[in-house]
Amino acid sequence: MHLSTRIQDKRNELPLINLMTDLALEADAGKFSAISLTEHHLHENQGYQNSLLFACALAPRLKQATLVLATVNPALHHPVRLVESCNLIDQLNGGRLVVVFGPGFKDTDLVAFGRDLSERTALFEQGIETVLKIWDYDGKGGPLEISVGADRGRLDTPVNPSSFRKPRPILARGTLNQAAMADAATRGWPLFTAIKDPAKAREQIAGYHASLAAAGHDPETVRLAREWSTVGKAVHVADTDAQARAEAEAFFAKNPSGAIARNADDMIVGSPETVARAMGEFSASGIGLMICGFLIDVEDPSRLQRSIRLFQDEVIPHVAETADAH
Repeated sequence: MHLSTRIQDKRNELPLINLMTDLALEADAGKFSAISLTEHHLHENQGYQNSLLFACALAPRLKQATLVLATVNPALHHPVRLVESCNLIDQLNGGRLVVVFGPGFKDTDLVAFGRDLSERTALFEQGIETVLKIWDYDGKGGPLEISVGADRGRLDTPVNPSSFRKPRPILARGTLNQAAMADAATRGWPLFTAIKDPAKAREQIAGYHASLAAAGHDPETVRLAREWSTVGKAVHVADTDAQARAEAEAFFAKNPSGAIARNADDMIVGSPETVARAMGEFSASGIGLMICGFLIDVEDPSRLQRSIRLFQDEVIPHVAETADAH
């Protein structure tokens, strides 16, 4: 379950945060294996903005779900603070954390933190390499000097706390770019993407799997990379296709900035049978996880609750049966 929505009325800020907290706890208690949080600063009033803090609030209350930070842009964070935060979440959630690095799609994030837009790609790549050095640093080889853009620092001892999972949380890369997909495979990282068409997803994931196999990783690295490679889609379920589409269109008329989609055509929308069939097509592409963003309307949560109930009770079991059969 991907938790992301926009807040139009400031009076609804706390109710929205409370609703998303309840959704996370219900997903954890239900049939969802993971809860995904995103990071957007000053962009269309995204509900909680700071995914690292929200993850820290959720982690101690989760029983089994993995937290997925999709995505985190290391160009926005001091690298020491980012590693500290991810390690803390990983500890609080018992090693159930996937940190997905992505450069973002809005300039507002970079501008808010004083980053040079012309250095966007360089800061992103530099940020990744720096946090990797911090995670690997054991304090035995002398000080570690770090620099990402205007951020500077020096470590004389390893970051505390360390991650629960050693030597670091599961790291992944979010992208639609072929070169970045190849980079994820070379590193042995899961791939997070938002490919819209199942046939295209099958082609892209097959290429990623081939590159992953050719990179010479150990079996556990390959297993984790395949298990957590992901496609994200917005989803809405109703009793009939017509009802589901009408409700999705009504949602976007009321919330034009959307959630993880901007219109019904970019979603998986329909009856449980229709949604299960579409989900099955993506499952057949070889992805390990589907991140589903539901239509969160804090002023009228009844349709959301019904959609999630139908998804859990009728869609997930059908997709699981189809996957087992293959």
